[in-house]
Amino acid sequence: PLSQLIEKFRTAIQKNMDAAAVAAGYDDMKTAVTYAEEPAVPKFQAEGQALRAWRSLVWAYGYEQIKAVQSGEREMPTVEELVAELPALVMP
Repeated sequence: PLSQLIEKFRTAIQKNMDAAAVAAGYDDMKTAVTYAEEPAVPKFQAEGQALRAWRSLVWAYGYEQIKAVQSGEREMPTVEELVAELPALVMP
């Protein structure tokens, strides 16, 4: 069913974001974004802000694509295709 496929997309998107946060030196996305409002170390704050903004862009895009599939505006992508289409992370 579509609900299972949507959950697969959500899981893949979250794993992709967590992998990016880990590559930047954080435990996961949740941990990384906690630095966004912490000014004690400007580098960490800037990275946290970049990751937080990217997270919002990624989820917005993912949900737009799910809607487009549901409405027939686009064919169902594979999980890999959807992840490859996600907005790029730009770190400071």
